Amino acid sequence: MRPQAFIGAFVFTLVLRQAAGIKWSRCFRPKAVGNCQNKVPAWYYDFWSFRCKGFLYSGCGGNSNRFPTEEECQKSCLRKSKRKEVCSLKPKTGKCKAAIPLWYYDPELDECRGLIYGGCKGNANRFETCLKCMKRCSGNNNARKICKKQTKKFLEENNLGSNRHHKKPSWPQLSIRIPFIEK
Repeated sequence: MRPQAFIGAFVFTLVLRQAAGIKWSRCFRPKAVGNCQNKVPAWYYDFWSFRCKGFLYSGCGGNSNRFPTEEECQKSCLRKSKRKEVCSLKPKTGKCKAAIPLWYYDPELDECRGLIYGGCKGNANRFETCLKCMKRCSGNNNARKICKKQTKKFLEENNLGSNRHHKKPSWPQLSIRIPFIEK
């Protein structure tokens, strides 16, 4: 995109958001974790994706683009028609009996974690892959590393990984694809 076109689009977006009553100056600041050692779950508005994303605030410093909840972030930075809490919802496995490996965002850790979804009901905090989950909900730049670690943990916890110390049974095996990173 040419610089003039980008600047024009940016100014147009600011005008629209101001007309909609959005306090854009706060929302268009970069994510700032601060300079202390705490890990406090918080939310910021990501201008590039037009979404509120989670991060772990250090407890001091930072800037005004920080909100205690996804809802507060959305109220401050998005028009009513664009608001939908997803990432702050508690994970729900659903009421049915299927066993579908999916991912949900945990704002306390700023990571996506594995979930065995039952196939119906549940809520919107579920994603096909760990990376899609991280991209939608987290402002963490280490998504691939986190997803690799969480996938290994998820496989081990649910006995879905291969274990070379056990003999293979003689009956046919069901192959399960565990989504974590799309190429």
